[in-house]
Amino acid sequence: MAPAKKSKSKAKTKPKAKTRSKAKAAAAPKKKTKPAPQRKPAVSVSAPAVRTESLGTITCPSGTLAIFDIGLHGYLPRPALEPAIVKASVPADRELTVVGSRVGRGRFSDCWDHVSVVVGDGEVHHSKKLGEAGVDFARLVCVDHASLDEWQHEDSLDGLADVMFWGRDEKQLASAMRAPRTRDGYGWSNLTVAAAEAKLMEAERKKAENKWLLATDYRPHSHHFHALAAARANPKGAGEMELAGSRMLLFFTSWGDGVYPIYLDTDHEDHPVRVRIQLATEESNSAMRAVNR
Repeated sequence: MAPAKKSKSKAKTKPKAKTRSKAKAAAAPKKKTKPAPQRKPAVSVSAPAVRTESLGTITCPSGTLAIFDIGLHGYLPRPALEPAIVKASVPADRELTVVGSRVGRGRFSDCWDHVSVVVGDGEVHHSKKLGEAGVDFARLVCVDHASLDEWQHEDSLDGLADVMFWGRDEKQLASAMRAPRTRDGYGWSNLTVAAAEAKLMEAERKKAENKWLLATDYRPHSHHFHALAAARANPKGAGEMELAGSRMLLFFTSWGDGVYPIYLDTDHEDHPVRVRIQLATEESNSAMRAVNR
């Protein structure tokens, strides 16, 4: 009789274990199905339509487009500068439109995702990397490569120059030197080169004597000066300028300094569509996050 009792006890406990296991299995799928409808909208908004904006037009009579940080021209001789220039073959017989598309979302929505020189029609199917533009002065140019031989980076074209200063103690220096207010801070415009150099030296001396915190800038009316002035006057941060029978365009990266890859985008038959400067990269995003903490 004793073995019979043990057998009945086991028979009673087994169904209970199976019932609990089935209950858990039935409940598990219900928990997984709840978040599914919430994930789907996240995929659809991750790549919003971004409006393309025109920044201007350029011409390249030589058929070779050059893209690089023009600020480097003042620090490197031409032979040393040449390896830093990314080049592309483009149509030489017509104007080329330069367009930009902004990030369009998030903290840096107004920054450029990319800026492109349009060289053909069609949809982009393939991309070939042409090189990388190293930027130390937060600006890039799209210019006919041959016209760079005529570029005057620091020498005034009209014998005139500007002197500007700005910063924490700008008002103290402006009061001491009776400097007028300008769009860029305080300073003087259209001085002779000699007079501008004298103003700069006096400003630097007073700054050092009083330990004032501010920045000074000497701006001779060079090609660089006129290109920068055109870009600063445009809300989009891009300006055109004629140079040696061609038209160039300078634009601010909107991300500051960095290393930006440049691609030739082609259609399904490998015909060129655009030369694309990719400005929104993981590196540029990381750099901006570090600066704006």
